[in-house]
Amino acid sequence: MHTTWMTIVIIISLVLQPSPDIMEKEASHHGYASSSTFNKAIPAFAYLEPLELKVILKTYDEEELIDTKVTKEKVWAMEDFWAQYDGWVVEDQKIGEIVFQRQLERT
Repeated sequence: MHTTWMTIVIIISLVLQPSPDIMEKEASHHGYASSSTFNKAIPAFAYLEPLELKVILKTYDEEELIDTKVTKEKVWAMEDFWAQYDGWVVEDQKIGEIVFQRQLERT
């Protein structure tokens, strides 16, 4: 009787095991991408191409806009991007574009 129960438990546990197809989902399936239990060749957050952003820099003197510069940037690492604009404040942000502002310092 004990052997029969053990056999049933083993069979049930094998049947309830997740399919290998579920474990090997692509990183684009975000439900699986954040799970640390599955190894993937490329994580969901890694890009093979740089992020291209339109960057708008606005300089204000008090309330008056005195300068605007528009550039296109290729961003490989967000840490480097944010470090480059240290001292600037994000005024607006949308997909593919970010607007920074800063106040002119008077001495």
